Amino acid sequence: MTDMEKKEKRASERRLLETEVTFQTEDDIYMARSVDLSDIGIRLITEKPVDIRIQIKEDDKLVQYDAQLVWARLKDDGTMEYGLRY
Repeated sequence: MTDMEKKEKRASERRLLETEVTFQTEDDIYMARSVDLSDIGIRLITEKPVDIRIQIKEDDKLVQYDAQLVWARLKDDGTMEYGLRY
């Protein structure tokens, strides 16, 4: 299944906005526990979502949001895709 064929489960309508986005995590230490481990990765569980601050240029104005990382996915072309909630 390609990225485009995956069924969408969105609660709200999305609009396309192609612009630069910068993001950073808070200077915080997150405690987690491992769920499973392999030679190439680890799956973790945290007690709270990872907080991220993002800046988006909208209509020539820089807008800042505090967001939470909700999901991450490796795409077919090797790039990463992230879902954030703010």
